[in-house]
Amino acid sequence: MSTEHISFLGEKDGTPLLPAEHALRRNAPINQPIYEQFYQWRLKIQPFSRGGFEAKATLVDRNGLNALINANQTRGPRTKPKEREEDKVMGDRIKAAQRAARKVRLLCIEIQADRLLTLTSRGLLTDLHKAVATWKRFMRPLDRAEAKFLYVAVPEFHSSGDHLHLHVAISGFARVELLRRCWQIALGGKGNERGTEALGNVDIKYRNGRRVDPARRSVGIARYLSKYITKDFERHYQFNRRRYWSPRGVKLPEQRGEWLKAEKIEDALMELYERFDPGIMSRVFGDSLFISQENRPMIFFRWIPDGSDLDIPF
Repeated sequence: MSTEHISFLGEKDGTPLLPAEHALRRNAPINQPIYEQFYQWRLKIQPFSRGGFEAKATLVDRNGLNALINANQTRGPRTKPKEREEDKVMGDRIKAAQRAARKVRLLCIEIQADRLLTLTSRGLLTDLHKAVATWKRFMRPLDRAEAKFLYVAVPEFHSSGDHLHLHVAISGFARVELLRRCWQIALGGKGNERGTEALGNVDIKYRNGRRVDPARRSVGIARYLSKYITKDFERHYQFNRRRYWSPRGVKLPEQRGEWLKAEKIEDALMELYERFDPGIMSRVFGDSLFISQENRPMIFFRWIPDGSDLDIPF
């Protein structure tokens, strides 16, 4: 397969290189490959429903991508993997932890989390099943009191490893006294336990302080919560057990993908600058831009509106 690069819109031997309806001719996002070489830059954009987005451009092995797309994948309930070498098993767990951490981060930004709720118990939450069941009992009276809130919950094992507590990113005002009462009931109490009689504790705080920009606060909470996913995955992994949860109504907008024209990371960066609003990119350069040429070349950045009048560029 040739890697010769020629004019996109010109002709070769009298034959047009691209059909008239190709996105590149219409100056639209490119959703199909351009080059014939094996590696090409691919841009993925994750928008948020209240504005803003995360974007990541990576150098993709097109042959590997096609093999993955065309692979015969079984459907239905997940089955426990066969016995494999320990390093491969651990590698898969790390990848699963990274996927989960990414999803937690995106959900925290999606709900615009502005507070961090920590729920502890006196050693009562001894496994993930009990933690999930207790959380459901905690939310029922809040629902009846019309005091429910958007959240992303992540359990963390105590340093002893024998019980858990919950870290929860929430959005909006929450009545602390009501939360304490509901938490005591969820743990099996009457709701009025205090001091040494309390079955657990409730702590709620602004992460990074009240004066921090709301967008930065959401990102900070997302980062804080994500670290618990990767921290506990290796030590307390359980097959087919989710390590976070959120309301069913909280869904991320559909992710978008398109191919870039650039061959080199420098050209990809310039193309991204042209692809997005210069006002956005000028902020990105000083805030969230991350560029890596090691292992897998990548360009990552995030933009969350802060009340300005910049338009979302897609």
